[in-house]
Amino acid sequence: YLIHLGYLAYNNVDGTCRIPNFEVRKEWYNAMAAMDDYEKTDEIIKASEELMQQTLLKNADAVANALNESHIHVTSNRNYNNEDALASAIYIAYVHALNNYQIYKEVTAGKGFADLVFVPIHDDGKFQPIIIELKHNQSTGKALEQIQNKEYFRLLDSYKGKVLFVGINYDKETKQHQCEITEWEK
Repeated sequence: YLIHLGYLAYNNVDGTCRIPNFEVRKEWYNAMAAMDDYEKTDEIIKASEELMQQTLLKNADAVANALNESHIHVTSNRNYNNEDALASAIYIAYVHALNNYQIYKEVTAGKGFADLVFVPIHDDGKFQPIIIELKHNQSTGKALEQIQNKEYFRLLDSYKGKVLFVGINYDKETKQHQCEITEWEK
Protein backbone atom coordinates (compact mmCIF):
# COMPACT_ATOMS: atom_id res chain seq x y z
CA TYR A 1 0.00 0.00 0.00
CA LEU A 2 2.83 2.42 0.85
CA ILE A 3 4.47 1.63 -2.48
CA HIS A 4 1.23 2.39 -4.31
CA LEU A 5 1.02 5.79 -2.60
CA GLY A 6 4.67 6.56 -3.39
CA TYR A 7 5.90 6.64 0.20
CA LEU A 8 8.02 3.53 -0.29
CA ALA A 9 10.02 2.33 -3.31
CA TYR A 10 11.00 -1.27 -4.03
CA ASN A 11 14.05 -2.31 -6.06
CA ASN A 12 13.37 -5.60 -7.88
CA VAL A 13 17.06 -6.11 -8.66
CA ASP A 14 18.41 -6.27 -5.11
CA GLY A 15 15.14 -6.69 -3.17
CA THR A 16 15.57 -3.56 -1.06
CA CYS A 17 13.09 -0.88 -0.04
CA ARG A 18 13.70 2.82 0.48
CA ILE A 19 11.80 6.01 1.22
CA PRO A 20 12.39 8.12 -1.90
CA ASN A 21 10.94 11.41 -0.65
CA PHE A 22 13.42 13.47 1.40
CA GLU A 23 10.80 15.10 3.65
CA VAL A 24 9.01 11.81 4.37
CA ARG A 25 12.36 10.07 5.07
CA LYS A 26 13.36 12.86 7.48
CA GLU A 27 10.06 12.56 9.36
CA TRP A 28 10.53 8.78 9.54
CA TYR A 29 13.97 9.32 11.13
CA ASN A 30 12.47 11.80 13.61
CA ALA A 31 9.66 9.39 14.50
CA MET A 32 12.13 6.55 15.05
CA ALA A 33 14.25 8.72 17.34
CA ALA A 34 11.23 9.76 19.44
CA MET A 35 9.76 6.30 20.04
CA ASP A 36 11.13 3.97 22.71
CA ASP A 37 10.07 0.97 20.61
CA TYR A 38 12.58 2.04 17.98
CA GLU A 39 15.59 2.43 20.23
CA LYS A 40 17.69 0.04 18.14
CA THR A 41 16.70 1.82 14.92
CA ASP A 42 17.72 5.12 16.50
CA GLU A 43 21.11 3.60 17.43
CA ILE A 44 21.61 2.53 13.81
CA ILE A 45 20.74 6.00 12.54
CA LYS A 46 23.09 7.67 15.03
CA ALA A 47 25.89 5.25 14.13
CA SER A 48 25.25 6.01 10.47
CA GLU A 49 25.42 9.75 11.11
CA GLU A 50 28.74 9.26 12.93
CA LEU A 51 30.05 7.10 10.06
CA MET A 52 29.19 9.85 7.58
CA GLN A 53 31.00 12.45 9.70
CA GLN A 54 34.07 10.22 10.04
CA THR A 55 34.09 9.60 6.29
CA LEU A 56 34.02 13.34 5.56
CA LEU A 57 36.84 13.79 8.11
CA LYS A 58 38.78 11.07 6.22
CA ASN A 59 39.10 8.92 9.37
CA ALA A 60 39.73 5.60 7.61
CA ASP A 61 40.12 3.57 10.83
CA ALA A 62 36.74 4.72 12.17
CA VAL A 63 35.11 3.89 8.82
CA ALA A 64 36.66 0.39 8.78
CA ASN A 65 35.49 -0.26 12.35
CA ALA A 66 31.95 0.91 11.58
CA LEU A 67 31.81 -1.35 8.53
CA ASN A 68 33.05 -4.31 10.58
CA GLU A 69 30.10 -3.74 12.92
CA SER A 70 27.54 -3.21 10.15
CA HIS A 71 28.66 -6.30 8.22
CA ILE A 72 28.15 -8.49 11.30
CA HIS A 73 24.60 -7.22 11.86
CA VAL A 74 23.43 -7.22 8.24
CA THR A 75 24.61 -10.58 6.93
CA SER A 76 24.42 -14.19 7.98
CA ASN A 77 27.40 -16.54 8.18
CA ARG A 78 26.10 -18.31 5.08
CA ASN A 79 26.60 -15.28 2.81
CA TYR A 80 29.02 -13.20 4.89
CA ASN A 81 31.75 -13.25 2.22
CA ASN A 82 29.38 -12.39 -0.63
CA GLU A 83 30.12 -9.06 -2.38
CA ASP A 84 26.42 -8.19 -2.55
CA ALA A 85 26.15 -8.74 1.21
CA LEU A 86 29.10 -6.41 1.75
CA ALA A 87 27.58 -3.77 -0.53
CA SER A 88 24.28 -4.03 1.37
CA ALA A 89 26.06 -3.73 4.72
CA ILE A 90 27.80 -0.58 3.50
CA TYR A 91 24.59 0.87 2.07
CA ILE A 92 22.76 0.31 5.36
CA ALA A 93 25.70 1.66 7.35
CA TYR A 94 25.41 4.87 5.34
CA VAL A 95 21.59 5.14 5.57
CA HIS A 96 21.86 8.57 7.19
CA ALA A 97 23.66 9.86 4.08
CA LEU A 98 20.33 9.64 2.23
CA ASN A 99 19.43 12.93 3.92
CA ASN A 100 22.10 14.74 1.91
CA TYR A 101 23.07 12.41 -0.92
CA GLN A 102 21.60 10.44 -3.76
CA ILE A 103 23.37 7.07 -3.52
CA TYR A 104 23.96 5.08 -6.70
CA LYS A 105 24.96 1.41 -6.59
CA GLU A 106 26.88 -0.31 -9.42
CA VAL A 107 26.52 2.76 -11.60
CA THR A 108 28.11 3.18 -15.03
CA ALA A 109 30.96 5.62 -14.54
CA GLY A 110 33.98 6.40 -16.70
CA LYS A 111 35.35 3.11 -18.05
CA GLY A 112 33.41 0.73 -15.81
CA PHE A 113 30.98 0.43 -12.93
CA ALA A 114 31.55 2.23 -9.63
CA ASP A 115 30.39 0.22 -6.61
CA LEU A 116 28.84 3.19 -4.77
CA VAL A 117 28.66 6.87 -5.66
CA PHE A 118 27.28 9.50 -3.29
CA VAL A 119 26.16 12.66 -5.10
CA PRO A 120 25.13 15.63 -2.94
CA ILE A 121 21.43 16.46 -3.26
CA HIS A 122 21.99 20.17 -2.65
CA ASP A 123 24.51 22.21 -4.59
CA ASP A 124 25.53 24.34 -1.61
CA GLY A 125 29.08 22.99 -1.29
CA LYS A 126 28.39 21.67 2.22
CA PHE A 127 28.89 18.05 1.17
CA GLN A 128 31.36 16.63 -1.29
CA PRO A 129 30.75 13.69 -3.62
CA ILE A 130 32.09 10.30 -2.54
CA ILE A 131 33.11 7.36 -4.71
CA ILE A 132 33.48 4.01 -2.90
CA GLU A 133 35.20 1.00 -4.45
CA LEU A 134 35.07 -2.41 -2.77
CA LYS A 135 37.70 -5.14 -2.95
CA HIS A 136 37.95 -8.65 -1.50
CA ASN A 137 41.32 -9.99 -0.35
CA GLN A 138 43.22 -7.31 -2.22
CA SER A 139 44.13 -3.86 -0.92
CA THR A 140 42.63 -0.46 -0.36
CA GLY A 141 45.31 0.88 -2.69
CA LYS A 142 43.98 -1.34 -5.50
CA ALA A 143 40.49 0.02 -4.90
CA LEU A 144 41.69 3.64 -5.08
CA GLU A 145 43.79 2.82 -8.14
CA GLN A 146 40.70 1.40 -9.87
CA ILE A 147 38.71 4.59 -9.17
CA GLN A 148 41.47 6.62 -10.86
CA ASN A 149 42.31 4.23 -13.71
CA LYS A 150 38.69 3.62 -14.67
CA GLU A 151 37.93 7.33 -14.29
CA TYR A 152 34.81 6.84 -12.16
CA PHE A 153 34.97 10.57 -11.37
CA ARG A 154 33.70 11.28 -14.92
CA LEU A 155 30.21 10.60 -13.58
CA LEU A 156 30.64 13.89 -11.71
CA ASP A 157 31.68 16.01 -14.72
CA SER A 158 29.33 18.86 -13.81
CA TYR A 159 30.67 19.00 -10.24
CA LYS A 160 33.54 21.37 -9.42
CA GLY A 161 35.54 20.86 -6.27
CA LYS A 162 36.88 18.07 -4.11
CA VAL A 163 35.75 14.45 -4.36
CA LEU A 164 36.44 11.76 -1.76
CA PHE A 165 37.72 8.43 -3.03
CA VAL A 166 37.13 5.64 -0.51
CA GLY A 167 38.85 2.30 -1.01
CA ILE A 168 37.51 -0.54 1.11
CA ASN A 169 39.07 -3.98 1.25
CA TYR A 170 37.43 -6.91 2.97
CA ASP A 171 39.63 -9.77 4.17
CA LYS A 172 37.62 -13.01 3.95
CA GLU A 173 39.95 -14.83 6.33
CA THR A 174 39.91 -12.32 9.20
CA LYS A 175 36.45 -10.91 8.31
CA GLN A 176 37.85 -7.42 8.80
CA HIS A 177 37.62 -4.31 6.65
CA GLN A 178 40.42 -1.95 5.80
CA CYS A 179 39.76 1.54 4.52
CA GLU A 180 41.77 4.27 2.84
CA ILE A 181 40.37 7.68 1.95
CA THR A 182 41.90 10.23 -0.39
CA GLU A 183 40.69 13.57 -1.62
CA TRP A 184 40.84 14.44 -5.28
CA GLU A 185 40.25 17.86 -6.77
CA LYS A 186 38.62 18.20 -10.15
